[in-house]
Amino acid sequence: MSPAGLAAECGLYEPAVRAWCRAAFALRVIEHNGGLYRVPNSTRRLLVSEDSNDYIGGQFSYLALRSLDFGAFDELFKKGRVARGAATHLAEASGEATKWDHTAFVRLVLPRFPRLGSLLARGARVLDLGCGAGGWDLRIAQRFPKSSFVGIDPDRRAVARARGTATELRLGARVRFAQGRGESLAYREAFDVVYLGEVLYALSAKRKVLSNCRRALRAGGFLVVAEGLLEAQTNSRNPTNQLLSAMNLEYTLQGAGFLSKHELRELLQEGGLRGSQFFHAGGGLWFVVSRK
Repeated sequence: MSPAGLAAECGLYEPAVRAWCRAAFALRVIEHNGGLYRVPNSTRRLLVSEDSNDYIGGQFSYLALRSLDFGAFDELFKKGRVARGAATHLAEASGEATKWDHTAFVRLVLPRFPRLGSLLARGARVLDLGCGAGGWDLRIAQRFPKSSFVGIDPDRRAVARARGTATELRLGARVRFAQGRGESLAYREAFDVVYLGEVLYALSAKRKVLSNCRRALRAGGFLVVAEGLLEAQTNSRNPTNQLLSAMNLEYTLQGAGFLSKHELRELLQEGGLRGSQFFHAGGGLWFVVSRK
């Protein structure tokens, strides 16, 4: 498209779109020919095509949104702490970062763990702890109409947004959202599946939360953990490590940080969860499926 066509299509200010196109072309993000710009296939897979196995655009969107809060780094480096309210864009950024998690769960994890897929197809009761705006629940609920979902998150604004989207999708009482924390989770043998989507890295009471998750599961139930995991690498400048290192620096603003594969395995074992299987979904993202 031309910059003018792109601006008209998106309802944007043309001079700004034109300047963006020139910058993106100079940085080799897009191609230019005869006054028209296009996104090449390689870039499209990385940054645009959310269903591609190569997609990492959500991580770039995450860092772009979180960069709006990077003024908090001054206080972190000077005082070792960050004032409340310094994570204004965190919920929106997290929603962008986890889009690939949801795609990978459907396309990569379920085929690898057919018993989990069969359980969801027959009708399972599912708890999503740290659900944010409910993206995972809403997508999986539409795919498995016989299953029911409960999403819990401490952010009341994210919960309100999740409820609104569920209403728009007419999912009814089958998908519910509530404000709460994993540390105070009181369910006992109430769920067949518990999902933790990039949640553990930010928790201080990891062992307590995992213990509560195990208690919430019925015998034989599945705990599914999605986490970015640090691994010892000889090439610290490969694209995956570059991305993880940049995000790990940002995580310090949350008082958090990536776990290693070894650390997560030990946490699951200490939490009484058995048979943990690790599956690398690409881009540093790992899924771990355990049983009670």
